[in-house]
Amino acid sequence: MIDKQPLEGELTDKLYWLRKFRMAKNDKTLELMVSKVIDDYHTDTAIVAAIYLAECQRERELAQGRFLKN
Repeated sequence: MIDKQPLEGELTDKLYWLRKFRMAKNDKTLELMVSKVIDDYHTDTAIVAAIYLAECQRERELAQGRFLKN
């Protein structure tokens, strides 16, 4: 399977990151995923904001026991 590169507009979309972060089934995995993408995109505040919002939503989902596939 070929991993397609995201379009520039997708990177600033909270839902794009939320779909990625929903692969995390626990807080530690989510923390590692977020840390990696923040390292990759720390120079773009719009992307970092979208990552932060998606992280917050996924943390709430995990706290509620919601494990979604996408």
